[in-house]
Amino acid sequence: MILKNISLKNFTNYEDAYCEFDENINIFVGDNAQGKSNLLESIYYISTISSSRKNKDKELIKWSRDYFSISAHFLNKFGENKVAVKVIGNKKEVYLNNYKIEKRKEYIGYLITVIFNPEDLYIIKGEPAQRRQYIDNELSKTDIEYFVNSIKYKKVLEQRNILLKEFTRKRVSDELMNIWEEQLIKYGTIIIRKRIDLIEDLKNISRNIHYRITENSEDLKIEYQTDIDIENIEESYRKLLKDNRKKDIERGYTSIGPHRDDLEISINGISAKKFASQGQQRTISLSLKISEIEFIKNKTGEYPILLLDDVLSELDKKRKHKLLEEIENKVQTIITTTDLNDIESFFVDKGKIIIIQDGKVI
Repeated sequence: MILKNISLKNFTNYEDAYCEFDENINIFVGDNAQGKSNLLESIYYISTISSSRKNKDKELIKWSRDYFSISAHFLNKFGENKVAVKVIGNKKEVYLNNYKIEKRKEYIGYLITVIFNPEDLYIIKGEPAQRRQYIDNELSKTDIEYFVNSIKYKKVLEQRNILLKEFTRKRVSDELMNIWEEQLIKYGTIIIRKRIDLIEDLKNISRNIHYRITENSEDLKIEYQTDIDIENIEESYRKLLKDNRKKDIERGYTSIGPHRDDLEISINGISAKKFASQGQQRTISLSLKISEIEFIKNKTGEYPILLLDDVLSELDKKRKHKLLEEIENKVQTIITTTDLNDIESFFVDKGKIIIIQDGKVI
């Protein structure tokens, strides 16, 4: 996939901006708070129709304006495409090649980005919910079935939790609870299976990438953690829901299922969350991001676009060089930096330098 250009109106600190991209390396350069990350955010937005920062759409509208719009041309295996998004207040319209997109699932797979920014250390040191969100984000980029079933699962989970609270007032029968639990098992089983398949793929890819980046000094391992027996998911899931129903009623929430699962990430057999240094955590995160690129290539037949938001300055020279070697001549890459000296000269020499100043592309 190749992003050819992007146009912004009233997006964050941009009033009116246009930018063309090189098919290989693009480097946004500028001081802090000029708009580099916002321009990167606009690229992520048109690939997912949502914010990487979890902002509400209306929060992305430039101050004192009442709308924002983004349009872009990109290439994928289907040919050349145009996507256009306009947000007015709480209303959003999305068009792909002049066809109105009614549901987000219709757009999945057309334009895919992988973004890494300093906040992404949550993958390693954050809470389980953040790692689950990481898994959900990655699967939802390429797998429509996962995307649809995760939405259905959340709705059924919400309904079961309501019933658990009602149960204490004797307003819910066991039969009704069983009906909703079967729906939970149906959608949850699909989610768990697809997550396990993803992690199995990422496990092997990320381990090899991490070996190369760390010059064979660190053995990276990731495992999916769930209380459900993965050899017999449906039967185990059903039994655990039944066995825990009394406790769930007391707590008022569902304690078993993919919404409670986690990832265990380790290097050299030691928990990365507990014992890895910040430099090691950052390198693990980058290894996972690069492995996502390979995973997406394997699933779709083409590479996504890689977005790196001010992450190279905190890597040592060797790891920085290894990282850039991994992505060189492979994937269209867009990097933000305040100082070109933070990027290897061989990478800068091949890249298109784009100056960002006060919400303007110079």
